[in-house]
Amino acid sequence: MWTVCWPRGRSARRVGRGRWDSVLTSPGTTAPAKPRRARGSPVPRTDPASQPPVRRTQEQRRTETRARLLDAAVECLLELGYSSMTVAEVQERAGVARGTLLHHFPTKNELVVGAMGHLAARRVDQFRAEAELIPPAKDRLEALVDLAWSGLHDPAFFSAAELWVAARTDPDLRAALLPVEAVAFADLQDGLTAVLGPAYADDPRTPTLVGMTIDLLTGLSLAAMLTGDLGERRKLLVRWKRALGVLFGELAPDELVGPRPGS
Repeated sequence: MWTVCWPRGRSARRVGRGRWDSVLTSPGTTAPAKPRRARGSPVPRTDPASQPPVRRTQEQRRTETRARLLDAAVECLLELGYSSMTVAEVQERAGVARGTLLHHFPTKNELVVGAMGHLAARRVDQFRAEAELIPPAKDRLEALVDLAWSGLHDPAFFSAAELWVAARTDPDLRAALLPVEAVAFADLQDGLTAVLGPAYADDPRTPTLVGMTIDLLTGLSLAAMLTGDLGERRKLLVRWKRALGVLFGELAPDELVGPRPGS
């Protein structure tokens, strides 16, 4: 029969400085003494890998789950398109329960709009990284058009265009999408303005011409969405670069159809 013996006397006082431990002993035996570390010997270190993982907070778990759902929704939008995207497909790709998905996004519209905001933020980060790679010697107006075209002629833009068409007859989707698109285009305009550099920063024509560039290239991208190629419309990209030079007063009007100096 095993009994629980508690240390007594001097041993009890020593143990009391730490914590009380029950010691299993058989009748007539004494508790085994704990080995003492020799003075000057190194303190044993614990392998970090053997430590239990740090417990995540509820907010951290919520944020990670939401990000996983948005990543899965973005994948579906880019691969399947808005009309073929389903909540069930997003749930499967994210690896979450249906109730978890509905807790974060009660409707498909909320999920889709959240995904577009997530995608737009990711695209803005990529856009800024691309802007930093533009050679300093490159013509600023050409850089403006080239960078705008890269941002308005890719799968992310085409996914947004699908939502615009769907929102035309869906008031709830339109109301939810408008603020997201406003932020995305404002970020795009700010980024393109920064590409022009300080020489154009205070020019009163800059906001209008940057906005016109975005609108023109948006239309060109929509025109090429079915074929994937601009064809004859590609000439408009080249001529718009020259038109910007004319509108900023850097080129004479008769140079609109000719090459920019140094190009």
